[in-house]
Parts: sequence; C-alpha cells; structure tokens
Amino acid sequence: MKNNLFLAVILSLSGLFLLDCMGIAIKYLRNDYPAAQLSVFRNLFGMIPCFIALYFSQDWHDNGKKVIIKQWRLGLFRGVFVSVAQLCLYTSYLYIPFALVATMEYTGPMMVTLLAIPLLGEKFGLYKSLAVLSGFVGILFIMEPWSEDFNIIILLPILAALGYSLARVTALNFTIDTPTPLINLYGQVGTMVCSLLLVIIFSMWENFRSFYDIFILLIMGLAGGTGTLLLIYGSRRAELSKIMPFDYIEIFFALILGWIFFKEWPVDQLFPGAFFIIIGGIIIYLRQNYYKKQRERKL
Repeated sequence: MKNNLFLAVILSLSGLFLLDCMGIAIKYLRNDYPAAQLSVFRNLFGMIPCFIALYFSQDWHDNGKKVIIKQWRLGLFRGVFVSVAQLCLYTSYLYIPFALVATMEYTGPMMVTLLAIPLLGEKFGLYKSLAVLSGFVGILFIMEPWSEDFNIIILLPILAALGYSLARVTALNFTIDTPTPLINLYGQVGTMVCSLLLVIIFSMWENFRSFYDIFILLIMGLAGGTGTLLLIYGSRRAELSKIMPFDYIEIFFALILGWIFFKEWPVDQLFPGAFFIIIGGIIIYLRQNYYKKQRERKL
C-alpha cells in the first residue's frame, strides 16, 4: 500500500546509501580488475538478496512458487542494457570523481522521459521539454565541454544512465502478477551472462590478489542487490513523486563518501550543474503525480 511516506523515504535512502557503498567497492577494485569481471561478481553475489526476497514474497507463493515467467526472454534481454550500463559506470569510477558519477546518474529520469516517447507512446509536452532542457543544461555545466580539460570519458555516466533507463522502461512491460524479485533476478542473470561473455571474448580477467578482494566483491554484490530491492520496495510504500525529492540527498552522501574514501571534493565542478539536474527530475515527477491524480478523478 502506498500510504507510508516516512517508511518509503527510509527504504529509498537506505537503498541509495547501499548503492553508494557498492560504488565505493567498485572504485576501490577498479584499478586492479576489468569492469566486466567486476560486473560478473556484482550480479552473481547480487542474486543472494534476490533469492531471499523471493522466498519471502507473498506474490511468489500465491502463484505456486513458479520460477519460469511468461516474459522470460524480455527478463533476460534486459541484462544486455544493464551490462552495458555497468561497463560504462564501472569504467567511469576509474577516471571521474565519485560524487560526479553519482550526480550524472540522476539524468536517468530525463532518459526515461525521452525513451517513453518511442517505447511507450507517451507525449512530449511543455513541462517534459523544460525538464529535459534543465537536465541537459546541468550536464553541460558538469561536463564543461568548453574547457581545455574536457575529456570524452565524462560521457560514460550518462551512457550508464541510458542503459539503466532502458532496463527501467522495459520493466514496465511485465505482467502485473510477476513478482518484483523474480524480474530483478532474471535481469541479473542476463547481465551476468553478458558480462561473462565479454570477459571470455576480450580476455577481461585478472587473477585475484587476495581473499580480501573477494570479500570486497561479496560486499559489493550484497550492497548492490539489497540496495536495488530497497528502492523497489520503497517505491511501493508511497507515491514516487513524494519520495523523489528526498532521493537527491544521495548526491551529498556521495560527496561526503568520496571525500572520506578517496579525498575527492569536486564541489566546483558539481555545482550549479547538479541543481539543474535536480530541478529537471523534480519537474518530471511532479507532472507524473499531476497526471495520475487527473486520471483518478476521471474514474
């Protein structure tokens, strides 16, 4: 039931914090291991929270504990988008400050808005145009393409946001009775297979230096898998438009964690671009909430 805003915000912020912890682990390991190899273990260990959530899912039990879903091809194919997104995201951690990567991932709502036009047939009105424009201005301020220090590598977090957005939009095509943990599980299996193929084809593998690194991989997968599930469960406790403004607190999480673990403090590059990205996201979610209320009044 969408009736507990406080719990929804706590779940969402906890999920975002865990995803930041995952990012810290990735950035720590990325100097020594290829992105595709990290992606394999991120999804392998990330299945553990999925299995636990599935076991306690009432929907799954009500449906006879079925593991094979009707749209299993779509479930696995979403892994292609996520594997590309993870490859871009994990590579970006090697070259870009932690907080900048986290902020540019918030271009996701703008990506979803644009993708929903060809994929879901949604219309592109004035407010959506303003939201996308605001996000684009924010990206420009952060990227600073007019600067002599501009590097095309900074596009990687945006490509990651695009891949994650494609996976998010296509997730709307599943039947309503498909348990969320099962959708998530199929996506992680597909992502792991794609990443494993990249590892094999391009020999993207490095032997582990120590058991400590394997332990960090385990933490990375558990944090990523649990964080994703907490975000999903949070969105089911309250309207997304009410939760979303609190989500941007994660940018400050990332800024502080980047300073603590990597001595990074990219405030000059982060602002004012981050404000434009936040404004764009808020416009999108507020309009979604408005249209939903209009539809409810007509019923």
